[in-house]
Amino acid sequence: MAEAAKNITPPNSAYQFEVSWRGFSGDRALQTHLLKVTSPSALPQIFKNALSVPILIDIIKCVASFFIDEMDLAVKYLENLTKVPRFGVLIMCLSSTNMSDLLKMWDGVFRSASRHLTV
Repeated sequence: MAEAAKNITPPNSAYQFEVSWRGFSGDRALQTHLLKVTSPSALPQIFKNALSVPILIDIIKCVASFFIDEMDLAVKYLENLTKVPRFGVLIMCLSSTNMSDLLKMWDGVFRSASRHLTV
């Protein structure tokens, strides 16, 4: 993982992001590294009208994985995802299963975050 992570560069387009993201499929650490070398504010420009539901779901799951430890950064990614053109349409296109899975995941994240904040 360490060697592969050294070669990860910020993508300039949705195509570059998706090719790299899919290449790291099954390795959440490499996907997280790809996301973190990509500036949150660059997401709307990178994805423009090319963000797909599967990539959106994967990115949200990835952000959830580091939300507790890097809350400010995670929030910046989530805020900027909402600025991607057609984000609202993508959310409306989520299947009930996808929506349910995301809600359960974030409920767990927020429960965990609240325990960390109150300790």
